[in-house]
Amino acid sequence: MTVDAPALVADLLDDPPAALTRHGDGIPELAAMRGCPQPPNHHAEGDVWTHTRLALEAAADLPAAVDRHAGAALVAAGLAPLALPRRTLTATVAVLLHDAAKPVTIAGGAQGWTYYGHDAVGAELARGLLGRLQLSRAAAAAGAKLDVDAVCWLVREHLFWLNTDVGRVTDRAVARRFVRDDGRDEDLRLLSWCDTLGSLGPDGRPAVGLLVDAEARLAASRARAAEAAARPAPLLDGEAVMAALGLEPGPRVGAVLAHLRQVCTGEDSARRRLRDDAAWLRAAPLSELRARNA
Repeated sequence: MTVDAPALVADLLDDPPAALTRHGDGIPELAAMRGCPQPPNHHAEGDVWTHTRLALEAAADLPAAVDRHAGAALVAAGLAPLALPRRTLTATVAVLLHDAAKPVTIAGGAQGWTYYGHDAVGAELARGLLGRLQLSRAAAAAGAKLDVDAVCWLVREHLFWLNTDVGRVTDRAVARRFVRDDGRDEDLRLLSWCDTLGSLGPDGRPAVGLLVDAEARLAASRARAAEAAARPAPLLDGEAVMAALGLEPGPRVGAVLAHLRQVCTGEDSARRRLRDDAAWLRAAPLSELRARNA
């Protein structure tokens, strides 16, 4: 069966679940998801094909899906209304392919299926599949953009929250994925929500608690990043202060930098102050230096 790439792109743009239904059997990597089992305690919905279809249904109208399954939890967490990411073709393709490597990495049995490495293997599988179908070219012809590198990155990163202690993860790790200028952060948020909403527990409902906690953690990380970006840049760095005053690393260096920021108008002014007030900056009690900065 030949895959009609322009038709596949059109369906991914207009009706994501239909893309899997109409074209999946013609793509071996997707067809293999039919009948690929998943542990019922985390995927009561059934096989990988069914999970992917549910994830694509969530992608088709994410605000409605999130409100239906997580609205009350978001209100309780003080996160409502939650600004949700806009669906892009790149994110939709990542939803389609995020678990496509499960059939080739599956191990174990009914007592415990595993899919170790399906994120990394899936990233390479996605690159080969998208190249073979020339889907980015078909997208461009339709006036859309498909970023193949971003799809591969998204598939590789889609397990981040599942593999993370939300309470202990560093801002740096969160920012690397979710505080970016290239749009991948919002695409990864969309993929994370769709993956969760397409995974049903034994009670037939998605376990949204982790994503609610993740959104709270992400909001805090983004707020700290914005606060740091809003701070005025130091006129000089600590290395320059230590070299000019003969200081070792320590709290005095930061106090001097804060003082220079208060009283100087530029780098030249700061260097003159370091030269002219060197003795005082080296010897003044820290309390006095900090008081000058208040």
